Amino acid sequence: MADEASRVTPPEANFDFDTDRVAAFLRTLESMAAGQIDQRLPISPRHDTLDAIAYAINVLVGELSWASARAKEAQEEKETQLRAAVTSAEVRNGAILKAIPDLMFVLLRDGTYVDYHARDPKLLFVPPSTFIGRNMRDVLPSALADLMMDGLERACQTDDMIVVEYELPMDEPRAFEARIVQAGADRVLSIVRDVTESKRATELNRDLARRLIVRQEIERQRIARELHDDVSQRIALLNIEIDKIATQGISEESRSRLHTLSAQARDIATDVHHISYALHPSWLETLGLVAALQSLCRDASKQRNLQVAFTHNSIPSSVDANVSLCLYRIAQEALHNVARHSQVREAQVSVTCDERHIALQIADSGVGFDPRHMRSGGLGLASIRERVAVLKGQLAINAVPGGGTQITVHIPLASEGSESAPPLIASA
Repeated sequence: MADEASRVTPPEANFDFDTDRVAAFLRTLESMAAGQIDQRLPISPRHDTLDAIAYAINVLVGELSWASARAKEAQEEKETQLRAAVTSAEVRNGAILKAIPDLMFVLLRDGTYVDYHARDPKLLFVPPSTFIGRNMRDVLPSALADLMMDGLERACQTDDMIVVEYELPMDEPRAFEARIVQAGADRVLSIVRDVTESKRATELNRDLARRLIVRQEIERQRIARELHDDVSQRIALLNIEIDKIATQGISEESRSRLHTLSAQARDIATDVHHISYALHPSWLETLGLVAALQSLCRDASKQRNLQVAFTHNSIPSSVDANVSLCLYRIAQEALHNVARHSQVREAQVSVTCDERHIALQIADSGVGFDPRHMRSGGLGLASIRERVAVLKGQLAINAVPGGGTQITVHIPLASEGSESAPPLIASA
């Protein structure tokens, strides 16, 4: 009996809630659950269990409301900062676009224009209303459209920038350079620069270089002629006089000294002859390019203590005088550089020809150099570059510090505009 008496059930009065009160409690909970978190559960003066539950829920909801308010404020602040950043970026990008003189086009992969930027609308080939939304094949000349479509396709297939140079018949022929890059899965950005003035300046510089080379060759020819016709003859007469005196009745010691002077005079005459030939290679005109290069390599082997191996293949018997002189001077300068800088005594010279180009290559296995410093490497390489540029050829210099140097030149057999260009070789 005692055990049964100890198991006393709590008084039911503690859980005797008013039915209306419970219903109001539940309705408020439903409203709060529906999103009306500004509501609170009522708390009676009884401070019973239901009030304790209501108090706990009110505290929790209050904390949630505070956290939600703080999160909303943070979100609004973040959105404000983002809008400010976007506005700043738009202002910056707008300023950049205003400062860029280049044309810009956004195109689909199929060549359809979708957007553009032009600080100077006069550079546009046609008005925007004519090309926006249309394919470039419907806007540009056929040949140029094919060229640009090829550039667009190549840009879409690689991460590299594709450069396309072209001309357009506007108020006057104008030259442009388009740089094309990917701008999305099926879009490309084409930045187009008017390079007309730059090309004109390049042509003017090239014409100036051509004229300077011509004047240089004329002066070399004049000096060579003076050395051959004047100085060499006077040395020869001096040598004859020395030999004549040596045959007269003089002491053996004087005769020996005169023979020594005669030998020195002959050496000087030989050196003058070599200098004269180097200044104006007459063999180039009389015997042709191959014979002149063979002679140059042979002289370099003797005079510069070089072992020069010369090879040639398929060289026509008659080569344009400008091309021959250009290649001869390049070989001359390159062998001079080998002798001075390579720190080796061997070099290879080869000249070959195909239907369109004649190629010259000079190579050595010496100390080489860093091609990045080529422009500060002296007048020799600058002269080579100018001569190649004048004849619209191509120059490749492959050099590695400690790994030798290889100079390769390709010159068109019939240069564009060669008929109207001043000759590089001076006439007698």
